[in-house]
Amino acid sequence: MFNNRWIRSCAGSASFIVIAGLLFGCTTPHPSRTGATSEVFATADLADVTKTLSRQRNLRTLVVLDIDDTLLTSAAFFGSDAWYEWQRALPPDAPGYVPCRFDVLAMNYESGTQIVTQPEAVAIVNSLAADKIILTARSELYRAATIRELKRAGYVLPAPLTAASSGDSYEWRSDARARPVHVDYRDGVFMVSGQNKGLLLLDLLRRFDLSYERVILVDDGERNIEAMRDTLATAGIAYVGVHYTRVDKTVDARKVQAGIAGWQSWQRLLEETYPERLQRFDRGVCAY
Repeated sequence: MFNNRWIRSCAGSASFIVIAGLLFGCTTPHPSRTGATSEVFATADLADVTKTLSRQRNLRTLVVLDIDDTLLTSAAFFGSDAWYEWQRALPPDAPGYVPCRFDVLAMNYESGTQIVTQPEAVAIVNSLAADKIILTARSELYRAATIRELKRAGYVLPAPLTAASSGDSYEWRSDARARPVHVDYRDGVFMVSGQNKGLLLLDLLRRFDLSYERVILVDDGERNIEAMRDTLATAGIAYVGVHYTRVDKTVDARKVQAGIAGWQSWQRLLEETYPERLQRFDRGVCAY
């Protein structure tokens, strides 16, 4: 659900609608440019992206697509997006806590498989008639496994946003005091290592000297929806945030047990085959 601060900010705007408890919308005029509006709604059907794109066809539009729990999802809880969020909140002494979770994510991505979030997802996304970019919080260190699963599912990777460059790989920092983070845009997939998706998208467009009048973001994460909205507002770009809610993100007792069992299985495998790596984990020596 959207937080109270977001709801309060929308409630005072020209239109704030709730349809059947499913669809949230907020449309506000952009403060710096007439006509640059911001709208957010929730849906469990990617077909609504097609409907959204069909509106305001006169605007040059970029469709931005998340991966985890949007295009693809994990068949098992261990290593899933919900597992990662659960891990972030666990204290180190909790059952199921995984040291060096980014290392373990790398092992899971490389070893595991993913499935589409809904049966029609591939056909819907591949048919979107607009410039597209896949924008993921994953690190570029996970690129090979990420591309493998996208292609295995049948997704056609987006064409480069500009013919002048097939991609870019560079260090980025949110401000002068922040630690630089490596980000990577290739094969239509922009990997931003957990950084602010709004800031990184705007930075990439500026690097390529590209201009869009409207951005449609499809993402399962509320934080990403808000970050993109706030960033594009400063640039005067119309925005539609599609909060994709099809994948259940709740963590119940059964999933907790699955998370504990998954890490125990990895530990047994590592102990038998790569004991030094397990010892590094136990000492908190992380590669990523």
